[in-house]
Amino acid sequence: ADVATTIQLPASATAGSVVTATITWTNNGTSTAANVTGSVVIGTAGGVITTASFNTLTLAVGASVSQTVTFTVPGTAVSGTSTITTTTADPVLANNTATAAIGTVNASADLVLNKTASTPNGTGAGATMSFALVVSNAGPSTAVDVTVTDVVPTGLNVISVSGNGLSASNAGQSVQGTAASLASGASATLTVVVSMSNATSATLGYTNTASVTSSTPDPTPTNNTGTSTVVVDPRADVATTIQLPASATAGSV
Repeated sequence: ADVATTIQLPASATAGSVVTATITWTNNGTSTAANVTGSVVIGTAGGVITTASFNTLTLAVGASVSQTVTFTVPGTAVSGTSTITTTTADPVLANNTATAAIGTVNASADLVLNKTASTPNGTGAGATMSFALVVSNAGPSTAVDVTVTDVVPTGLNVISVSGNGLSASNAGQSVQGTAASLASGASATLTVVVSMSNATSATLGYTNTASVTSSTPDPTPTNNTGTSTVVVDPRADVATTIQLPASATAGSV
């Protein structure tokens, strides 16, 4: 018996997508192959993604059988190896192992932006507070050309901006944080410090939405924005004075 195996993988796939490897066993020999078993290993240079073993079977002359293995594509190159054995004498061992690879893995990075206010409720006019804008990369690929943008509404006057993992800058109320890349599983923070104003006698609410973009395709753009609402109470500094003459005659008004 001359048992042989092949393995097929797609030529290209997007990181994070689910793909199928097809493994085929064939008996090219002149005798029935007994106790045929096989295994497949799918992995990357960094380690194994998944493995599978297939049941013992008898494979008649000229017969073939196929099995499939599904897996999620990581952010790096993928290869697969299929191996087949039989207890029947096999004169051609070179075709008992086959390999295949996904030639191109297209990058995909799921960026998530969360925005929180340090003191969101009941804050008085004239006080200062800060916003923390945290961008996280849920992967599976590295995100490149990452930009966080926040146009702070009038009434929340930008005092300063700073970044941890992001280069921070502002032009008036327009704030930006940038990074050349953000690895899968990593996060970065943009901090915006503002002073609050309220020239009315009523409580005011300021809603502020920030966003993040990247040149790497994002499979879930709906989580690329973060919103925070700040309530600013009115504050009034009332004062009084009284004036009396420096001197006066008794009995005078």
